[in-house]
Amino acid sequence: MFGLATIAIDGRSVPAIRVGGHYWRVDGGGEHRWSSIRQILDDWPEAFGRLDELAEAIAAGTVAATATIAAGKANVLTPVQYPDKLLAVGANYRGHLTEMGLRAEKWSSMPFFLRPPQTSLVGPGATVIKPRTTNEFDWEIELAIVIGRTMKDVPVHEALSGVAGFSVGFDMSCRDLIPTDPPLYVDLMRGKAQDTMAPLGPVVVPRQFIRDPQNLSLKLWVNDVLTQDGNTDDMLYSIPEMVAEISRYMTLVPGDILFTGSPAGSAKATTGRFLEAGDRLRGEIEAIGTLDVEIVAA
Repeated sequence: MFGLATIAIDGRSVPAIRVGGHYWRVDGGGEHRWSSIRQILDDWPEAFGRLDELAEAIAAGTVAATATIAAGKANVLTPVQYPDKLLAVGANYRGHLTEMGLRAEKWSSMPFFLRPPQTSLVGPGATVIKPRTTNEFDWEIELAIVIGRTMKDVPVHEALSGVAGFSVGFDMSCRDLIPTDPPLYVDLMRGKAQDTMAPLGPVVVPRQFIRDPQNLSLKLWVNDVLTQDGNTDDMLYSIPEMVAEISRYMTLVPGDILFTGSPAGSAKATTGRFLEAGDRLRGEIEAIGTLDVEIVAA
């Protein structure tokens, strides 16, 4: 088993895989040479086989340790730095809809929207900037899907096969910048798409290693206090349904990322205590990993 990662070394972004407690560079010579995780995803089926063999050799101790970095010493970035698209599906967990005072049922049209990936995506660490424009900076943990092949009008029963893997995402929200009155004026650009508001990482775990992505626990802690504790089985739209529906309207390509909704437990619906500079978020998704970020002042 391995995870895809991007780490910073001497000011450069380097593709790597995580095996056990170490990261192994895959930008070296021979057959294991890629310039980025995006390049790996562009040739995902063949690349996965080669990486899986490498991971098995690493686990067996037959690969020299000259290209390894301990997890605690690695400067880990967001795994897919430059995807073509960063999408998000909303209103997708029964529990979250209920706590927001809404009916826990599928909407007549699945809501989804785009974020700017090059400025929204960030990795672990002190990476999330609280915008000056908000007084209600909120959190949500989400299972993130990473696409592994080009898909357009894909049937539901084929959609999961086009998923390369999964990661941990945080959907940050400026609640006071998302008006709902009048109903057609829902500003998700100011409310959810400002810089650094889509942390993702630290790795992408290939789909082949996740037994059932529709039965994974999601937990999020704010300053070590558990605030969200849900499961992907609470989704209204399944992963294949989301991928198939989006592919009806736009072509999905390798590296595209999709946030899939959040369980109950956001600040808006529970504590009413919103995030400030210095606050820490820790999110954990079963079988995928843990993402830690800190909120910093603009």
